[in-house]
Amino acid sequence: MMFRKICISTLSLIVLLGLWFMQSKVYSYPSSFEDMSMSPVYVASSNESSDSSIAETPAAAVEQAATTYKVSRGDTLFKIAKSFEIAVDDLIAANSISNPNQLTIGQSLTIPLVAVASTSSDGQPKIIKKVINTTLTAYTAGFESTGKKASHPTYGITYSGIKAKEGRTIAVDPAVIPLGSTVFIEGIGIRKAEDIGSAIRGSRIDVFMNDLGQAQEFGVKKNVKVYVLDRETV
Repeated sequence: MMFRKICISTLSLIVLLGLWFMQSKVYSYPSSFEDMSMSPVYVASSNESSDSSIAETPAAAVEQAATTYKVSRGDTLFKIAKSFEIAVDDLIAANSISNPNQLTIGQSLTIPLVAVASTSSDGQPKIIKKVINTTLTAYTAGFESTGKKASHPTYGITYSGIKAKEGRTIAVDPAVIPLGSTVFIEGIGIRKAEDIGSAIRGSRIDVFMNDLGQAQEFGVKKNVKVYVLDRETV
């Protein structure tokens, strides 16, 4: 008889402990009809202390870089896509082109995923009118590059009549890149065509530097992509 009472007491204690535990953790539903617009997710809450800090997940969508290209005579979608190393389908999709065989000279096309400084200093979008693969070399104002000594009256003066400046001046073939053009050189940045040279023919470009050692160390860099920017947006 005593054993039976002990068993009943033990079972009663287990049931009471179970009820207490269930009350310590509850599941809450939306408290009003307004909250019913939320997805029907049950929120577990507890009377026990817990760490309330939540790590925020960074946004997955990142705005893609894009620039604008102005169609020139002889351009095709295939040629333009190849110049920018993008798929023709991506070019068509970015511009909602219904007829790929109809392009208009002067037409502006959006080029997605191009690593070019996409805006000018005044915030206006830059427009690319030509893309070329070039060979880069470097030169200085010194005798080794120009045949002029520091005593020469035009020492350091470019063909354009202004003083050469590192970080700005390049020498070009005017038949390929007109003098006065602003270009974006991959790996170099924005430069301006201000000079010419007897050895600068075709798609070759000479980058001006002040230091002879740095110019020699620069060496020859082949297959560098250069974007010629439209004058109106520079």
